[in-house]
Amino acid sequence: MIYYEQIALNQQLVSREYSVEREALIAFATEWDPQPVHIDEQAAKQYPTGLIGSSVHSYAIITKLLAELDAEPPAIIAGLGIDEWRMPNPLRPGDTVRAISYVESKRESSSKPDMGILVSVSTLLNQHDEVILTYKSSGLILKTPV
Repeated sequence: MIYYEQIALNQQLVSREYSVEREALIAFATEWDPQPVHIDEQAAKQYPTGLIGSSVHSYAIITKLLAELDAEPPAIIAGLGIDEWRMPNPLRPGDTVRAISYVESKRESSSKPDMGILVSVSTLLNQHDEVILTYKSSGLILKTPV
């Protein structure tokens, strides 16, 4: 486990690639975000984007890819929030995506002396290096036990 003091700033972690299959995109949206633009190819033709994935699906994918990273896990105690959520490009059937994440800043907790606060930037990119999803997340992390 990696503790607060061991976390390096701006060190990029890059995930494996993940292929977004049309059937999986529709199945996910049917269960969790059943809007026509996500679940019905014919109905989606009425939208300028055509059939696209749900933002919830994009978040599920990036979460999975980051959780699978072959890095030692940080001693995160709790997520504190997500900020600056942006989705400049849609997730599309057939996309091959990857996640990139890095710690942008860290500070010691003023109320919990045995913990610190990290702010990470996470981005989901497609095969053309277009950003599908990006956000900043804050987390509470343990300091090295004494």
